[in-house]
Amino acid sequence: MASDASLSDKLKSMPNWVVEGLIATSPRPGFRPGPEHTVQDGVVEAWVDEAREFGVSSIICLIGADQLWLYRRAVPEGLVQCYRSAGFEVCHIPTADQQTHPFTPEQYEHAWESFQLLPKPVLVHCSAGMDRTGRVVNYILERLAEAAGEAAG
Repeated sequence: MASDASLSDKLKSMPNWVVEGLIATSPRPGFRPGPEHTVQDGVVEAWVDEAREFGVSSIICLIGADQLWLYRRAVPEGLVQCYRSAGFEVCHIPTADQQTHPFTPEQYEHAWESFQLLPKPVLVHCSAGMDRTGRVVNYILERLAEAAGEAAG
């Protein structure tokens, strides 16, 4: 089992390309393993700068009210509005963490439709950038493969 230190080291190397120049993943600004902590001033700004330097144009944010409250002090306007103010196009599909089935079929389709419309590259994130993010990214990749198959056929 991975230690918290090795997980922290892995998360520091994010964002990560899933398909270079098209779709990337990342944990949310200020994420760290363990109990939830209010995000401190400057953390979101540093995350936004890193995403911009990475080349991200758009963000699909999957965190819900159960985690958005962590930003009330650092970004009083709200995390999603902060992203927009920083110049990113944003799709917000709020979903609570720790759910067995976090998304409805309509939410998956909303993510796919948004991905198609958003300027690329798109960064997808939930809290740790793994479970919810992975489900949405896998759905998008499946739909991309279907579209490529239809175009070739």
